[in-house]
Amino acid sequence: MIGALAREGGTMLPARLLVYSFRGGELVPQYLTARDEPWVREVMTDLDALVGTKALDVDNALSARLSEIARTARVPRRTLHGLRHVCSRAWTLKSVAALPPSRLRSVVFDIAATSRTRDEALLAATAALGLSRERILDSLFADRPTERRLQPPTPMPSPAELVQRYNLALLQGLLLRATEVVIHARSHVRSVVRFARLKKLLCTYANDAAGLRLTLSGPLSVLRHTTKYGHALATFVPAAIATPGWSLEAKCSIEGGREARLLANSGDPIASTHALPRDVDSLVERHLLRDVRRISSWTIARETTALEIGGHVAFPDFTLTRGNRQILVEIVGYYTPEYLESKLRTLREAGLENIIVCVDETLACSDEQIVAGAVLRYRHRIDALVLLETADRLASILEREHEAPADEHQEAAHMSI
Repeated sequence: MIGALAREGGTMLPARLLVYSFRGGELVPQYLTARDEPWVREVMTDLDALVGTKALDVDNALSARLSEIARTARVPRRTLHGLRHVCSRAWTLKSVAALPPSRLRSVVFDIAATSRTRDEALLAATAALGLSRERILDSLFADRPTERRLQPPTPMPSPAELVQRYNLALLQGLLLRATEVVIHARSHVRSVVRFARLKKLLCTYANDAAGLRLTLSGPLSVLRHTTKYGHALATFVPAAIATPGWSLEAKCSIEGGREARLLANSGDPIASTHALPRDVDSLVERHLLRDVRRISSWTIARETTALEIGGHVAFPDFTLTRGNRQILVEIVGYYTPEYLESKLRTLREAGLENIIVCVDETLACSDEQIVAGAVLRYRHRIDALVLLETADRLASILEREHEAPADEHQEAAHMSI
């Protein structure tokens, strides 16, 4: 779900409004910060004063004011106009008319065709429509772009929110000049991968020490439909940066082909306008997440790993981490016969040793059907202590196997609890 100020990535800044600098081979976006909030508030105040004003008059009034603010605040004019671009998603232009303008025109023009003068036509129209002359004239062409009137946002954003949304729009605009984008997501990787696929982005992914590494082709690398692809990438960005601890690196070609590297991460003041899915999907998962966080030195995170198995992607429910140890946790707690068979087939194809599969004991499958490092049966609620003890033992076995010579790997790490 995208927020009101950045719905579907629509506020990305066009090339003429991008503000950046170079530091060696690095492209540095000129983000706004808390220091810019006073003049941002001035722009908001000016917009509020113009609510109800026609579009053409709004543009004329703001043009002079933005130039004045740029001088006094010592901010590039492009930055002011970029903020105005972002504000256009909040302070919208709307047709305001007593009756639908097309209906008004039909009635007034029919009357005018048989009237001798303009005043006579308007007098007859006021009688026919029950509206004053002024209301008719204000409403007659109210649907034309220049006649639409400025409307205030609901709810009203704060200056800090506008600052962060401007920064998102700036980042999106710069990424339209990318040949390649690499994003690291540390959690909710299922949501990130699915959204990338939904947007039909060209991407590959792999797991590394920083989380899921998602490598996407940039708009400048595709041969056709560059603009369409660029918009798809821009609308994907809010989903990726909504994940905690995200980072991004892009290869950009800017200013006539100059190559530069763009870096961004979760420490930058960029709006997160995409709503992540819930941390848990069931009561069993909610209890497990809470219990592990309360009692253990292991950390637990939701969907940190993507596994490509047999042409499709699987996402283990949780990852337990302690130091350099990492144990995956998959919960099989409800099923249709088809779902259960699909899940068992996926586990067989994956052949993972560092995974604990928690199975509702009411399910009609034996431990032998499950290929995993360990199988843990539960009823209603997973015992977090037992799970963590299992994770400790499994991690120890895997460490011993990793250290031992290959010909000493006699014993499988499979455990049934």
